[in-house]
Amino acid sequence: MRGLQFLSRAILGLLIVPGALQAAGWDLGEPPTIPAGTVPKPNSIAGSMSAPPVKFTVNTTSREEVRNFFNTVYQAAENAVMGWTGNLGTCNAGTNDAAFRDLVVLQINWFRAMAGVPAWITLNETYNAKDQQAALMMSANNLLSHYPTNTLTCYTADGAEAAGKSNLSLGSAGPEAIRGYAEDFGTNNQAAGHRRWLFYPQTEEMGTGDIPRTDTAWAANATWVVDLANISNPRPATREPYVCWPPPGFVPYPVVYARWSFTYPNANFTNAGVAMSSNGVPVAVTLEPVQTGYGENTLVWHPTGADTTQPWQWPCPGTDVVCAVLITNVSGGVPASFSYTVTVFDPHTTGPDTVVPVVSGPELPVAGQPNGYTFTAVPKASGHQWRQTRRASWTAVEGGENGLTDFNAQTSPGYSVVVNSPVASGSHALHLAQTLATDQFLTYRRVVLPDAGGALQFQSRLYYATTTQEARVQVSADDGTSWQDVYVQAGLSNEGELSFTNRTVSLASFVDRPLLVRFLYHYAGGYYYYQADAGWFIDDLTFTGTEELTQPVVAEVPAGSAFSFAPATAGSYALNVRALVYDQYPLEWGPAKRVATMATPLPVLTFNGRPVVAGNQVQMDFLVTNFRSGLQFQLRTSSSLPGNWVVDTNAVVQALVSGAKYRFVTTRSGPGAALYRVNTF
Repeated sequence: MRGLQFLSRAILGLLIVPGALQAAGWDLGEPPTIPAGTVPKPNSIAGSMSAPPVKFTVNTTSREEVRNFFNTVYQAAENAVMGWTGNLGTCNAGTNDAAFRDLVVLQINWFRAMAGVPAWITLNETYNAKDQQAALMMSANNLLSHYPTNTLTCYTADGAEAAGKSNLSLGSAGPEAIRGYAEDFGTNNQAAGHRRWLFYPQTEEMGTGDIPRTDTAWAANATWVVDLANISNPRPATREPYVCWPPPGFVPYPVVYARWSFTYPNANFTNAGVAMSSNGVPVAVTLEPVQTGYGENTLVWHPTGADTTQPWQWPCPGTDVVCAVLITNVSGGVPASFSYTVTVFDPHTTGPDTVVPVVSGPELPVAGQPNGYTFTAVPKASGHQWRQTRRASWTAVEGGENGLTDFNAQTSPGYSVVVNSPVASGSHALHLAQTLATDQFLTYRRVVLPDAGGALQFQSRLYYATTTQEARVQVSADDGTSWQDVYVQAGLSNEGELSFTNRTVSLASFVDRPLLVRFLYHYAGGYYYYQADAGWFIDDLTFTGTEELTQPVVAEVPAGSAFSFAPATAGSYALNVRALVYDQYPLEWGPAKRVATMATPLPVLTFNGRPVVAGNQVQMDFLVTNFRSGLQFQLRTSSSLPGNWVVDTNAVVQALVSGAKYRFVTTRSGPGAALYRVNTF
């Protein structure tokens, strides 16, 4: 008999203790509050800071700028590796990799830039150390509290201090926890207090502490948000006078959550009302109770029917959706009403302002010498890079027969990724299971270049999976920074498929786009089958209508929109270009230009002057560029351009300047017009 586990993803929800149906929780403690009238002394909490971050700003009225910002900076935090050095059993809080902490603050600054507040938060090392103690305490005790007592396991005074000044998460850590604070789902988060602290304009320093999930405890995060040194500073300039989420302008659908919020300093929202529409159609809304004490005064509401008790995002729109918001009856010495629009869009779909770097130049470049190419530059890019790769035809059938030679696996312990049963053919198959409630990945190492008929085929069996356990195939055109679904199959909450089924995924919409491919077994929350022999089985993976790209060489474009390609040897190559934004974040690669490099250049023939006709004799001179040894010439004739071109057997070739200038002499065979052309062989 199969068993299920449940992962509660309710912020501030009831913490379900592991039992017959084991549970884990993703909960957030109530947001920290600051008593009214508190005016801390400047620099009352000191600590060394991390290096200044990039100062992000984004123009949300530009669809393409927001799309690029999401697909680079936001996605850069995906699958961050914590590198924790601590030990839960000995209450050693340890440390995390500096690169991991950088990704946490990068996620914070992404949200702040989109919200239109200063987005150059730095991490205070003192805050980090104390937050690490707080996160350890929460994980060790499987609870959340802003006021922990000294009776708790792994209690420290520093950790208790941090707990009172931090957003807290249990069940998630790192960038994922930051996304949870921005969403602020859960029955006790009507005030969206975590979000309000995350976006507080005066904040300049934060801290982060993170503990990973273990077999006995949940992951935890503490993010220090009460920046006492700056909390009472004058309010800095923001993009709009107000701060709201989702912000006005273009917003990617994955970050349009159930709860919407509108913040205006010192505003009184007690009697405020909200009206919304989606593409002109009215949307019913539910107002949350107005609460103060969390950052700036804020009004919170949600579209009636959107589930605020668990993670929720706007459905992926086929076309952009324009949502209009009107807020009325605001008091407190501020404007009485506000209106703005939010355009929800799919960041994987290009828009009318998208510019893709398309390469132009010779299709038959010459080896051993520079060959010039140009490309369409991406507006507002901070730079460009170009890449050469070798193209090769290939035929491969993958299915575990060679183990994981061609795959990178990111999987949980407790099950085999390569199995000998069940299989579709051969002796082995690939397998993804969720012994823990986390996503499982198999990334194909080969880079695939599809043509117009490109497709991926594989044998698939989804066995014992709930409706929130999903088999997905994804592709990436930017070396794995962002991924796009091309196949999704949810379980049926029963035994599912009893045999393998052939699946075909078209890659026709990615013609000439170099792709990485991965298999993702995604967990979307709720109950899940955790047995090692359940999950997704994959066999006989094949590609058709594709080439493989190898030996990549990436170079900077010094300036402008041109580069020089000087291949050392003859062969088949692909050339493409990508733009950089914010000096260091690459966009997706543009389409590949397929070229075939020659060892020597092709000869070029041009007629030299007009033909000379004397009686029935015709004399034609022509010039040769790129002459090669053994080159021969042939004269062909026809009575019309679309006519039948035949070899002129009367023609004789003479060398006027060997390797450079030649002459054909022939005799006209009859009256009427005659056309001539010269072929080489």
